Amino acid sequence: MDVPSDLYSILGRFKTENMGIEKIVMNVISNPRIRFLIVCGKEEFGHFPGDAILSLAEEGIGDDMRIKGTRAAIPFLCNLTPEAVDRFREQVEVIDLVHPKETGEIIEYDPIYFFEKESRDELVERLRECNSVDPGPFEADPIIITSEGLDRGGDEIGNRMNKLADHFANQMLRMPSQKLSTSSSIVVVSDEFRIILDPIDMEVVEVPSVDLARKLKSYLTGRDV
Repeated sequence: MDVPSDLYSILGRFKTENMGIEKIVMNVISNPRIRFLIVCGKEEFGHFPGDAILSLAEEGIGDDMRIKGTRAAIPFLCNLTPEAVDRFREQVEVIDLVHPKETGEIIEYDPIYFFEKESRDELVERLRECNSVDPGPFEADPIIITSEGLDRGGDEIGNRMNKLADHFANQMLRMPSQKLSTSSSIVVVSDEFRIILDPIDMEVVEVPSVDLARKLKSYLTGRDV
């Protein structure tokens, strides 16, 4: 994306409505100088990360740390606190440049790379506007949140969660005669090291987030686990 580097401080992409947003929030609240967040590009089917972060800014979260008002599948911010989310919403103005917001189930391009000239020009214009009305640093100390599960690269986190989703989905496709139950709760071996035991296959798995693993299985099975 050809945008003058002097117009922005950080440029990146995110593809998930949970851990992707958590990493953004953690970075923002650690630096009071960040006052604007522009969400741009095309929406991604299923995860709907653009919708999720815009909904977070507009409506916040519920008691279960679920982003309110979003159509994203698993929008739980399990590695954050309500205070961190409140600070994020107070500190930055989130600007919506997501076009289009509707997307088909199958897309032939990666949204980050297919960026039309009109969208690029719109982005540059908004960046210039933000620079012209810089409100200065947010008047509060940085908030530092650490999470070993989020220290990994975004692609690695995404791959681990996709594999876990495939694992749970494959269990649901089995005939009842093959397994007694596919709805058994996961067993937490270690919260510190994010290790769970799947009692169906007796498989030990390291996950980026134990709480998110629970939410994922609950979403896929339609049952509280």
